[in-house]
Amino acid sequence: NKFMYYPDLFRVMSEYIKLIAIFTYFIIGYNLSKINQIGKIVKWYSVIGIFLGLIAILFTVFNIGIFSSVLFFGDMRFRGLMNDPNYFSVLQVTSLVYFSRIKEIKVRYKFLAILITVLSVITSGSKTGIITLFFYLTIRIVEYTFNQKKNIKAIFSQLFFILTLPIIIIMFPKFELDIVSSIPSFARIQLLFTDFNAALSEDGSGRELTLKAALDLIQESPFIGVGISTYTNITSMKYSVDNLAHNTFLQLAAEWGIPLTVALFTFILLNLLKAKTLSISNPKIALILRDIIIILLVGSLAISLNNARVLWLFLGALFYLNRQNKAKWKGKI
Repeated sequence: NKFMYYPDLFRVMSEYIKLIAIFTYFIIGYNLSKINQIGKIVKWYSVIGIFLGLIAILFTVFNIGIFSSVLFFGDMRFRGLMNDPNYFSVLQVTSLVYFSRIKEIKVRYKFLAILITVLSVITSGSKTGIITLFFYLTIRIVEYTFNQKKNIKAIFSQLFFILTLPIIIIMFPKFELDIVSSIPSFARIQLLFTDFNAALSEDGSGRELTLKAALDLIQESPFIGVGISTYTNITSMKYSVDNLAHNTFLQLAAEWGIPLTVALFTFILLNLLKAKTLSISNPKIALILRDIIIILLVGSLAISLNNARVLWLFLGALFYLNRQNKAKWKGKI
């Protein structure tokens, strides 16, 4: 009535089935954690992620054309098995967490995993991915800096590794051109270091209209939202914008309403905060799950991940560990 829009019943039902499906992944994650199998899931998820990163590098550098219509977006940006190169790049960052958190993995393999992740994100041409990657590496260095067993030499080597790419781009333009010739998608990312404003507005990254449409829609219906499946039709009709919000928080606030969205992210935040206190059972897996969810939330600032099954899978697993930890603490008391 408010927007004079009549939603398609079949489309609404389809979207609700999709919503039920992602909640099912939450339950699956919870039960995988309950039967103590989530560690294996995380391990092989990460291994396959690094393997796909290696494929991304080989296919891009050597210009391998086989399956290019499936693996690439626009014949240039590697998207792997996903439908969006930005989504692929954020998932690549999540696959790095396991290798960086498990102490039993040798340092040289850790740096190899980081190198593959960096290069695979570059092959996707995703500015969202590269920002998310640098954000995660930075918080890990900060965390390590305040660790009682920190190694100053290791801190400087990590900082050098992170700053190498920006320094090369700024100081050596010719080398920058060499990278672009080998990895054409890097041309999109280099703008982050040379012209940040252009990076946000050019090459299809102009998000001002989509974000403004989402904010306006939230103001129109702040408490109950516009409902599932109606978002793009209403924004297209009202604001001539037929894309999603490219921001999970705004997307959910527009569809679900502010109260329900705040309740959801409060639940997620509480589980993330509790993960640090999981000293009784599976502390390593808890931190890995926490980091993966944080990375997905950071990526959510630029892409809509409300239907990302991996987010709900690992959130369900972390929720079980939190509950188990709480029960064991009560048993001790």
